[in-house]
Amino acid sequence: MTLVLKKMMEALVHRARRVLLLVVCAAILGWTGDWHWLPELFSHFFLQYALLLLLVTVLLFWARAGHWRWAALAALGLSGWVIAPFWWPAPPPSPLLANRTPVTFFQFNAKQNSENLLRWLKDKPKAVDVVLVLEAEPTFAEDMTALAAEFPHHIERLDDSPFSIALYSRYPFYTAEVLDVGDNFPALRVELVTPNGPLRVLGIHPPPPLGDELASWRNRFLRVLGEQLAQAEAMPTLVFGDVNATVFSPQLRAFMTHTGLRDAQRGQGAGASWPSFSARFWGFLGIPIDTLLVSPEIEVRERRLLPHLGSDHLPVSTRLVY
Repeated sequence: MTLVLKKMMEALVHRARRVLLLVVCAAILGWTGDWHWLPELFSHFFLQYALLLLLVTVLLFWARAGHWRWAALAALGLSGWVIAPFWWPAPPPSPLLANRTPVTFFQFNAKQNSENLLRWLKDKPKAVDVVLVLEAEPTFAEDMTALAAEFPHHIERLDDSPFSIALYSRYPFYTAEVLDVGDNFPALRVELVTPNGPLRVLGIHPPPPLGDELASWRNRFLRVLGEQLAQAEAMPTLVFGDVNATVFSPQLRAFMTHTGLRDAQRGQGAGASWPSFSARFWGFLGIPIDTLLVSPEIEVRERRLLPHLGSDHLPVSTRLVY
């Protein structure tokens, strides 16, 4: 029996070493994947890498697997450093913002399935202030007329494509326009008039990086939009939508560096919004691609995933002050 257990342990250690090498290679490919779309795909799974490395490290230390256990511990430490900002304690609320009115933003990729969203908004019309809907049906604007009293201000570009987009607000627009951010992918840019002053808001949905052409379009979308924001007049700014990238992506990291925007999910936990079924597994099988980025003067009070509404994305709610 002892010989059998020893062989089983040796087999487990052997597999653990292989998993360690594969995870480290995948993480390096992803973190340095700005040279090609295929290695960049590996950048979105650092949460899963950290979980696998934790399991491998525990196993290798339990088996006293020599230098392999220390290599695993080092890899776990590096992956933990990458994902740690999701759980770092947020700075204390600024006293200067104590009396400001919170503004709640709701974002949802409906995947041409907006009935549950409309029902949710009708049940909780006061829960959000600004609604961004992606991949909405062409009839969505007509359906939203039932909520015109709650969200009287709107701008949309609705069609049958996956890049249909609409934004609704209880606050008026000072300016509003549909942008063509290269390659005919629309974005919505509005300047909201809120009790806290003007707020620049951009709703975006670049294409998924699946193949050379789509990846180049997605990267050009982020680059052009980043250049526009870097040259725009300084004011509180928010960019949100399904960006088809996580904050681990070299492309999105470059966009954030260029614009000075930060991820609203920092300190709020890692909310994996896609695919929606990952919520059944505490998000361990999903990735956070429904992103909201804010300029430094905006304070994030709460960011959370909402219940499943019939899409393969989960809706996200974010409460801000500025």
